Amino acid sequence: MHIKNKMRFNTIDMTTNTIKAAKFKLLKHKSAGVESTLSVFEVARLMDKVRRGENVSEEERSQVFFSMN
Repeated sequence: MHIKNKMRFNTIDMTTNTIKAAKFKLLKHKSAGVESTLSVFEVARLMDKVRRGENVSEEERSQVFFSMN
């Protein structure tokens, strides 16, 4: 497999895993109700991750930039 393709798939996997983790934390927050330890700001950040991640096209997810300075 070409290195560029492998990196692209790894980036997509990382984005997918981030979204899944955020959804899981939000689900735990919802079920904990007033007992949740998450702040309003933490919940907002998680919701942004889910919303932005679901709206990002596969092409945009595959763009990774490295600097070798």
